[in-house]
Amino acid sequence: MSDKQPNEPANGVTNHDLTNYGVTISEFGAPEVLTLQAHLPLPQINDNQVLIETHYAAVNPVDYKTRLGLGWGAEKFKAQFPAVLGFDAAGVIAQAGSNSGFQVGERVAVLTFDGGAYSRYFAVNADLVARVPDGVSLQQAAALPTAGVTAYQLVKQADLQAGQKVLVSAAAGGVGHLLIQLLRRLPLEIIAICSPAKQAYLQTLGVSRFLDYTALQSYPPLAADIFLDLVGGEAGVKALSAVKDGGRVICVPTIHVPLLQQAGESRGLQVEKILAQPNAADLSALLALLARQQLQIEIADSYPLSQIQAAHRTLEQGRTQGKIILDLNEKTGRGV
Repeated sequence: MSDKQPNEPANGVTNHDLTNYGVTISEFGAPEVLTLQAHLPLPQINDNQVLIETHYAAVNPVDYKTRLGLGWGAEKFKAQFPAVLGFDAAGVIAQAGSNSGFQVGERVAVLTFDGGAYSRYFAVNADLVARVPDGVSLQQAAALPTAGVTAYQLVKQADLQAGQKVLVSAAAGGVGHLLIQLLRRLPLEIIAICSPAKQAYLQTLGVSRFLDYTALQSYPPLAADIFLDLVGGEAGVKALSAVKDGGRVICVPTIHVPLLQQAGESRGLQVEKILAQPNAADLSALLALLARQQLQIEIADSYPLSQIQAAHRTLEQGRTQGKIILDLNEKTGRGV
């Protein structure tokens, strides 16, 4: 039984001690719909939640697709305008519910599909939150959740067998570079689809076989057992020729699954979708790998929150190697 007074935060810090700020959208569209707000309401937490002081957040493809009005994110957030996007973050516990199991000041990371990470303070259910171990920076921890959990659960769904041949697209991207490292822990033959500019980096991760999507009109019949498609669309369809008849395809951009199913039907390809689920246990396992230096995360660039529009534009170009993160420790910068 808590002895705190009604409406008193669990950590004893009064709400007026915390000033919230962040980025909202009130309509779908170009990056200009992202609006920096100097003052946002401070979320209230229940006994099973924590209030996270966000130090860094990641920018993911799902963010800009939601901003454009596409996919499940758009359906979810259009009823919440003005909405705060952002699905993964790292920071410290600012307030802790009495049943949360956390203490104020603990360093944490989280993946939540309820959004809110584009703000200095946001509330989240404690069962989604993972502690950040010593030796892992908050920048690294913020870059990990969406991409890492997606890669981790993709490997689990693939249920790969020793000696199988695995084809991976966008292998140097946010999800891709983590996926490659997780696959390299297994006795597999890995073929990466990438541009020549990314091959040297992927070689450092242990990849030795590549398909250059910029030069090939069609892919050779390599009889890959499974294709882990991080791109989808016509690029995904083009790569199907490298998969053996009756092989498997797991397509991360779920919106493209029907297209790939139709394209692969005549060859008996099994095209599956994957819906990554926020999971503190999976995130903790990934953070432990980072702490033991058995996993590296590549941070392509860091932007102050005031440059959120530029961060979205960069990611939408599709040439990023690694992850883009937002720094919420400064509200202002060179302009949005």
